[in-house]
Amino acid sequence: MEDKKYIPPLVLNGGFKEYKSCKDSLNEENLDVGGYIRISTKKDSQQTSVENQKKYLKEWAQINKYNLVRFYIDIKSGAYSYLRNEMSQLRDDVKEGKIKGILSKEISRTSRDIMDILELKRSLADQGAFFISIKEGYDSRTDDDEFLLVIHAGLAQKERKTTSSRVKITQMIKAREGKTNVPCPAYGYKLSEDRQHLKVDADAAKVYQMIVEKYLEGWGQLKICQWLNSQGIRSKRSDRWNTNSIKTILTNPVYLGITIYNATTLVRDSRGRQKRVVRPMEDWVVCHNTHEPLITKEKFDKIQDIIKERKEKDNKAWSCDKKYLLSGILFCEECKQKVFGAKMHYKKSKTRREEKTYYKYADQNRSGTCKFRSWDMKKLDDFVLNEIKQFFSDKVLLEERIKVKQFLYNSNLTHEKEEREKLQLAVERINAAVRKQQEAYENGIITLPEYKERMEELRNHKSGLLLKFDQINKKLQKVDRLEEKFNQIKEKVIKIIENMDQLDYTTKEALLKKIIKHVFIREDYTVRIVYNFEE
Repeated sequence: MEDKKYIPPLVLNGGFKEYKSCKDSLNEENLDVGGYIRISTKKDSQQTSVENQKKYLKEWAQINKYNLVRFYIDIKSGAYSYLRNEMSQLRDDVKEGKIKGILSKEISRTSRDIMDILELKRSLADQGAFFISIKEGYDSRTDDDEFLLVIHAGLAQKERKTTSSRVKITQMIKAREGKTNVPCPAYGYKLSEDRQHLKVDADAAKVYQMIVEKYLEGWGQLKICQWLNSQGIRSKRSDRWNTNSIKTILTNPVYLGITIYNATTLVRDSRGRQKRVVRPMEDWVVCHNTHEPLITKEKFDKIQDIIKERKEKDNKAWSCDKKYLLSGILFCEECKQKVFGAKMHYKKSKTRREEKTYYKYADQNRSGTCKFRSWDMKKLDDFVLNEIKQFFSDKVLLEERIKVKQFLYNSNLTHEKEEREKLQLAVERINAAVRKQQEAYENGIITLPEYKERMEELRNHKSGLLLKFDQINKKLQKVDRLEEKFNQIKEKVIKIIENMDQLDYTTKEALLKKIIKHVFIREDYTVRIVYNFEE
């Protein structure tokens, strides 16, 4: 139509994203699509279901003339699709244009949550892609008001709730009868042959007893962890122990022969994400003497008292007036673990005439692999502050550090930045040419038909340039934001960096947290600083 050559300024200069309608593919054949399959468990019966679903989707795609290019298979519950790796890969492939839609045997195979399935359908529509559920005969390309999808998804959600309720009732009955619901028992136990009860794992139980005895002898969690690793004793889930696994073992009441069920549950937060919360204690199911205990109540209570005393002692050490300038951002370069501030108090002795308080940064060495333990706090603080002063005072070094980030200054982006500048100049030249044509027409130099023809050429040329500019600009938006962020921080910091030594603690801390993400410290006090604007 002739009217298509007239483009409103709002459309011409708005920089809007081009609308892609999934309906455009309704009459197309041999579209590349992905087949989505979800099963709940790895049981053999479920694996058979995978093969059956594959055959089902292949046959349907062939009959309806779709090109099924890949299967996406998740072994997860049906509640939340964002927690599934293959679903995430599927979304990425849609964005990259590798597939134009999704096939699923039924909606419940995709998700059993109304909000989740609506979000999936809408995110696909944003990319011009579609979703088909064969069992319900649902095609998102023909569902403008989403009414049918809400109905189908609501039924799937109701089915999930009903199934979950049945499973929950069965598990509650088992718990009240003293049976276990855990698929992976605590260290020192294993499942019975019928998988209904806990049995003692003789070898692991001996290790548990050693852990208990050494802790009661005065060993700390770290020392126990290091000793176990040195003996080549494997933990429950990996080759090496850490202090968290030791603490879990020392505080778990399962070793008293007690089974506790229904203590926590999963709920959705305001963003629709899954989180675990603790139920009221009156809802817990607690059964005693459900399996053979590995520790007496007296020993268990004594261990809890020791843990509590040590925790209170640590809290007192942290309540001193001294400020830890690098707290939260300091890490050990060797083990990559966080380094904490600590206070040491030395009393008078034969060699020390007066009491002395000494502040340090200490690596708690939770994995037991690090050789270096602590650094003098004042020495390290001064060293880091001096490094920052030198870094920001040398503008050449500052620019070089920014440019070494490949994703920010690689050759492709450099070319695109140059291309964007050329497009800007080209658009400015066209705007100037438009003004000249207007003046020429107003002065009678060119006729009206000539004016219309030349203006249409200029507008079409400008529309093409703006489209290219928009595509390049999207790729460079992240670069622009980082550069802007860096320049803002740089200008503000350089103004005060020379007087850093005279700043109060609060200002120093705020400045460090603003410009630094991590500080990695080595044995010899040399540091590697990761700045926020280098991210």
